[in-house]
Amino acid sequence: MSMRKVALRELSKDVQSFLTQVQNGEGIVVEDETGRARYGITPYIEATVEERKEAWKRIKRLQRKVGKAMKAQRITEEDVERLLLEDD
Repeated sequence: MSMRKVALRELSKDVQSFLTQVQNGEGIVVEDETGRARYGITPYIEATVEERKEAWKRIKRLQRKVGKAMKAQRITEEDVERLLLEDD
């Protein structure tokens, strides 16, 4: 699925007003006439600088751990890529 980006200013005033109902930690589900969910609207909450730094630390720690495990099992990145491509 692809996503299309739209600047808030490009939306009609009615749509902008509707979107103001979305609060942090909450969203909106738009249903059709039969009650089936058709659209979901969730706010995008950007991570803080500190959260991003902590995430990078965790990623680097995980990369080291995976690298050590792969080395211990004598598995290369090429081996992993080949296995992943075989599943397609």
